[in-house]
Amino acid sequence: MTKRSMTAAWSEDLATGVAALDEQHQALFRCVVELEQAAGERTMLSTCHALAQLSRYAREHFAEEERLMREHGYPGIELHIAEHRDFSHRLFELRRAYLDQDISSELITLLRAWLRFHVTTTDMDYVPYLRDIGHTLAEVVECRAAAR
Repeated sequence: MTKRSMTAAWSEDLATGVAALDEQHQALFRCVVELEQAAGERTMLSTCHALAQLSRYAREHFAEEERLMREHGYPGIELHIAEHRDFSHRLFELRRAYLDQDISSELITLLRAWLRFHVTTTDMDYVPYLRDIGHTLAEVVECRAAAR
């Protein structure tokens, strides 16, 4: 992973201030960087793996975000979920299209732009709901893990 790609993917203006979310968002951006690298190498196996990894991680992250929003009564949940579904659909189409063609730099740019926009707008809208609950997201995750 080049320093330039990582810088282009993640910056401090994307930080929500909720450590667990920031770590998940950084991981999503790393997945896009890995996809960009695999597409640049033009190896089908690497690109398919990177697409599958991005899809899986996005699905897990979105499920966790949606659970937290439901749990804390975030009023903008429906629009937020619609954005998640749109991104997931785009990823599905991208994976399907890849079987027929190469992934272009325009598609990488689209994925990166969507993530940047989503984190800086839609995700930032619900962060205050998590901060106002009287405990940190890390405590919520630890409590949930302990209950398993």
